Amino acid sequence: MPLIAGLVEHECPRCHREVELPLGQLCDTCAREIEMRARRTARIVAGLSTVAVGLYIFVPYPTDERVRLVGMAGVAIWYVLSNMAMRRVMRQWQR
Repeated sequence: MPLIAGLVEHECPRCHREVELPLGQLCDTCAREIEMRARRTARIVAGLSTVAVGLYIFVPYPTDERVRLVGMAGVAIWYVLSNMAMRRVMRQWQR
């Protein structure tokens, strides 16, 4: 029977535990598990890609101070953005 907030399911679509959830939502346990796996995978992938980008930036350039500073900022931004993107991809893929 539809409620004011919408339809209600009586089991989690992923683990099939008996809980009342809005239609299409996962239980708290499944959501935490997915987030934990996504964080771990994103951290590894972002770290490896950041090392590759850092080597690409710092190996061929001269030792000029400004170039190194801009390169370090770029590598830090690369890590943050690739971590966020990979975490989102992993969350969607694991559902």
